[in-house]
Amino acid sequence: MNGWGQILAAARSERDVFELACATPRASQGALLRRILEANADSDFGRAHRFATIGSLEEFRARVPIRGYEEFAPWLDRVAAGEASVLTCEPVIAFEETGGSRSCRKLVPYTASSLRAFGAAVLPWLSTLAERRPGAFAGRAYVAISPMARRPRRIGGIPVGLADESAYLGAELVAAFMDVLAVPTAVASLTDADEWRFATLAHLLASADLTIVSIWSPTFLISLLDAIPGLAEPLTRAICDGMTGIAADPARAKCVGAALARNPIDTERLWPRLDTVSAWADGASRFYARRLAEMLPHSILQPKGLLATEGAVTTNCCLSWPVPALTSAVLEFVDAAGTPHWCDELQVGESYRVVMTHHGGFYRYDLGDRLCCRGRAGPLPMLEFVGREVTSDLVGEKLSEAFISEALSLVDGAACLAPRPAGRPFYELLVESRRVTDQPLAAALVDERLCANPQYAYARRIGQLGPVVMRNVDGLFDRYMRATLFPGRRLADVKPPTLIDDARIYAAMTNQVES
Repeated sequence: MNGWGQILAAARSERDVFELACATPRASQGALLRRILEANADSDFGRAHRFATIGSLEEFRARVPIRGYEEFAPWLDRVAAGEASVLTCEPVIAFEETGGSRSCRKLVPYTASSLRAFGAAVLPWLSTLAERRPGAFAGRAYVAISPMARRPRRIGGIPVGLADESAYLGAELVAAFMDVLAVPTAVASLTDADEWRFATLAHLLASADLTIVSIWSPTFLISLLDAIPGLAEPLTRAICDGMTGIAADPARAKCVGAALARNPIDTERLWPRLDTVSAWADGASRFYARRLAEMLPHSILQPKGLLATEGAVTTNCCLSWPVPALTSAVLEFVDAAGTPHWCDELQVGESYRVVMTHHGGFYRYDLGDRLCCRGRAGPLPMLEFVGREVTSDLVGEKLSEAFISEALSLVDGAACLAPRPAGRPFYELLVESRRVTDQPLAAALVDERLCANPQYAYARRIGQLGPVVMRNVDGLFDRYMRATLFPGRRLADVKPPTLIDDARIYAAMTNQVES
């Protein structure tokens, strides 16, 4: 496979650019901002905010307010209606739809430059990983390619969805990317989830030379691995006899059959050369990452940096924690008092809300994610994703996702919290784990941890809030995934739930389940 040579050469070059930016982060962010403003000064948004006359980072802050998605929606509606040069002078080449951590759909525009910005975060990571884990690049790769759950469509003449994951590395690397894939990108065109799952697993099981897996949510790969036992016989037969894209291989089928006969399945025998699995491992994904590591014990699980649908925030260069993706976006970090900071101003131990500006048309966009500064790597902060900037507020308690995630870490199993506005409001602990035999104790532990929030503790003390009640939900994440996988959203993008504050999703997850 010559593809890795081309990919890693580009990765080394991008890493050189990134390391140069790391030496002077404030100056490099200023230079990136000037390029973004100059490129989009003649857009409607650029003229409205007088981009052409902005001369410094400080003036940019004074001229352009921080906005959330809803405040960008009128501009995005015009792009979706087919108008040109609204947010960017560069044409929008695709939209992606995302639900974020809640049910609300968001339409994210991509330009060629904003897609290249993803590569500016991913490629330096690949270069550093190749130096430290060369075995990861000695075979084939599985990169999350999920069913689109949608038929091809356009909004304002612009396609919804990217053709495949290779677009995030840049058009010049598409052929190289195809050369190293264990699962061909054509599988992503299958809109039937069962057909897609079977084809994906057949290709993976046929690939004895799988060496690296790169996905977003660990739940994505867990759900695939969990499906293997129920499909063991037809999968083994497909590898023995061959199917579209897979040559008949009776010897490999025999090996696969032996591995699948074990309980649990012998993943080391299936993929003896699997070196590295990259996935989200912080915030709500922490429990699932641990479970995935247990399922693939012969490989390392490397936490992935924060790459949102809207853009790259951090890149993981195999340090203790990821660092800001300086060459991908202009990043600001807003503290608890609402004061924005540049990355070289962050204080160790403090948490911040992320605000980003990039080539895709988002300017001082409030991403809604919180990061904690865990240390420093030279002038750069090392950052941990701690949760979304969302709150639950039944009676004034204002529980953040990061705080809830910490409380859920006490539960031995996948879990999430649902606010229940009953006669006396309370929180319901939804859990999927047969190991939890003492339900009152698990609920009491979470309730006690939530009482670290003074408003929650006060509301509990005066009887304004009832105690946490636990409820077992079989197939917790699968139910959540089905409830949130609207037409247009990609399966690989569905994140583990922490807070279920949408009544429709709650009903879909708990119907026909006994309390």
